[in-house]
Amino acid sequence: ARMPRASAVTQRAVTYAVEALRISGRASGGVTARGAATAPPHLRRGWMGTGAPSTRESRSVAAMNPPAAAAVDDERGGGWVSLGTPRTELVLAHTLPTGQSFRWRLTTRGDYVGVIGNRVVSMRQCDDDVLYRVHCRSAGEDATHDAAAVADYFNLSVSLGALATGWAKADARFAKLQPHLPGCRMLRQDPAECLFSFICSSNNHISRIHGMVERLCAAYGTKLVVDAALSETRKATANPTGTPKKKKRKLANHDETKAEDDDDDDGADRDLDEGEPLGDFYSFPTVSQLIHATEADLRAAGFGYRAKFIAGAVAALNEKPNGADAYLSRLRHECSYKEAQAALAELPGVGPKVAACACLFSLDKHEAIPVDTHVWRLATEHYCADLAGKSLTPRVMDAVEEAVGEVFGSHAGWAHNTLFIAELAHVRVALPEELRTPPRAKAEKKTPKKESNKTPKKESKK
Repeated sequence: ARMPRASAVTQRAVTYAVEALRISGRASGGVTARGAATAPPHLRRGWMGTGAPSTRESRSVAAMNPPAAAAVDDERGGGWVSLGTPRTELVLAHTLPTGQSFRWRLTTRGDYVGVIGNRVVSMRQCDDDVLYRVHCRSAGEDATHDAAAVADYFNLSVSLGALATGWAKADARFAKLQPHLPGCRMLRQDPAECLFSFICSSNNHISRIHGMVERLCAAYGTKLVVDAALSETRKATANPTGTPKKKKRKLANHDETKAEDDDDDDGADRDLDEGEPLGDFYSFPTVSQLIHATEADLRAAGFGYRAKFIAGAVAALNEKPNGADAYLSRLRHECSYKEAQAALAELPGVGPKVAACACLFSLDKHEAIPVDTHVWRLATEHYCADLAGKSLTPRVMDAVEEAVGEVFGSHAGWAHNTLFIAELAHVRVALPEELRTPPRAKAEKKTPKKESNKTPKKESKK
């Protein structure tokens, strides 16, 4: 049975919550034109009855995301709140475990539990909606602030459904993929959290990145005390995607591991997964908290060569005028994508791809496309065949972004997300054969010519 609807989100409460979340709120930079354009729909003109939204996209978002969130009861005691997002707008399995964020844990119940700022939040997928449940929050905040925080994190100011309709008209491949992959939404993460998470991602695989990020939070973040609702919840331990597990082998320096494929079938284990305790939760450390992270300590914690980059990036950000928060706020609100990418690439351990990830996943640069070998392969197969066979240099990365951007426009980074997810192993095998990007051809090994053992004949003298 449904519980009564939660109280309406007031203009004052939402403004407070969103500004508390935005890094600009800590930097006294205020909300710029870019910030206003990307603000959640609660803050847009027309939301509180002062006029109609000015664009069809705004109307679509407003219809999708009403100002009063519905509280929903269930067999386990209630406390869930409807986000009001149909599958065309958000599918958790296409958003949380796909490499944007590394803070979410899948439970044996099929929910996701993660950290948004100073909140521990459970997310549940329904047939045509998503529910959330907050297990802790900062002192002085309430459910209205929760609603604004979750909406901001999931970028609900952007109507993915409206964008996808346009992309399907512009690109035949996207039109065929979209029915199989709805709701591939881009997150709007804290810039520092996103940046340092992707510094950890260098030459790494997702499960190990998760471990590094959690160790960073546990060592330098703030512990979050959750309610009793999570006490019986257990984290899924089996591989939910069905992709091969990884074996690890030690490298020569003993502080790195390299993943190797394990072809063992673990299907039976997945069916009988009893899970394990969720463990403790911590907020992601601020740049100020990360000052205490020395290279030696990080190496001892298993970060390997990334320890130098994390410590170096922290030092560089803290040397910026007005501090790290103000600097990242300026990149989000005042700089173009290419300006922000170039600025981030000056930090230790940040190359073009890591910078593009931070821009797309946290700095509101919706056109950004992080180009790795997977994206390059799908791009050369479907959008820019002339780049096939070239080395993946920064210039080629720019060319890939330009080619994909010409097809999908101002939110090309969002469109690329669906294309990228279609390349993930467990997703790819579930697609119809005609939609699978052909595997990359292996280069033929050239066999060196064997030198003849025969003694060359001497020319006869005439």
